[in-house]
Amino acid sequence: MLEKPSRSKREARAAPRPSAARRIFGPMAEAGAAVYLRSRDLPKLIALWPHELDDPSPEGCRRVLVKLRSALRAERRRALLGHWSYDLNRHLGLISAYRGELASLSRLEAQPNCTRRGKDRDCG
Repeated sequence: MLEKPSRSKREARAAPRPSAARRIFGPMAEAGAAVYLRSRDLPKLIALWPHELDDPSPEGCRRVLVKLRSALRAERRRALLGHWSYDLNRHLGLISAYRGELASLSRLEAQPNCTRRGKDRDCG
C-alpha cells in the first residue's frame, strides 16, 4: 500500500488569495476614494453637523473617521446577518469615504507645521 505524502506544517504554502469580494469591489472602492469629495459624499452617508463637515483640521478628520468606522461596522453587521436594509452601494460608499478621509488625514499630517511668522523655512 502506497502512503500518501503528507504535507508538513512548515512547508511553504502558496500565498492566500484575497476573497472574491475584495478582488471585485476593492478596485471600485479605491477608484471611489480617488475622486472622494467630502462636501459631496459625506452628507449622503452619515449624519454630520455643518461645522463637522467644514472642519478640514486633522482633529476634524479623526472625528469623521470615527463616525465612518462606526457606520462601516453597522453596515458590515447588516451584511453578515442578511438584513433586508443592507445596501451594497452604501457599503461601497462608506469604504470609499473612509479611504478618502484616511488619505486626506495622511496628507495633512505630512505637511510641515508652518507658522504665520514664517519661521519655518520648509513652508515654501
